[in-house]
Amino acid sequence: MNNKRNYYRILHVQPDAPVEVIRATYRTLMQRLKQHPDLGGEHWNASLINEAHDALVDEARRRLYDRTLLGATDIDALSRQRPQQRQGSKRQAPQARGWRPFEPIVID
Repeated sequence: MNNKRNYYRILHVQPDAPVEVIRATYRTLMQRLKQHPDLGGEHWNASLINEAHDALVDEARRRLYDRTLLGATDIDALSRQRPQQRQGSKRQAPQARGWRPFEPIVID
């Protein structure tokens, strides 16, 4: 694969995005954003989006693409995220200066 296009940027997804997200983004680009030639889009853009979709949906092709695009050393960094990024940051607010979390008043 001599192509150095970044398929993740073409489809507007993260490198560790699951296949379901890639398929949904592909459908959004082609239908709602009207990139499909039948809906008024350009053939060149549609073929590029199709090429990116085909490469990222197939696991073997995606691994090969990641190796050629990023190199063998950066592949592991794609799938690794900090736990705070995956589950959302659950940092506690500082308790300094009399701050306390909001507690709504319950009226019975």
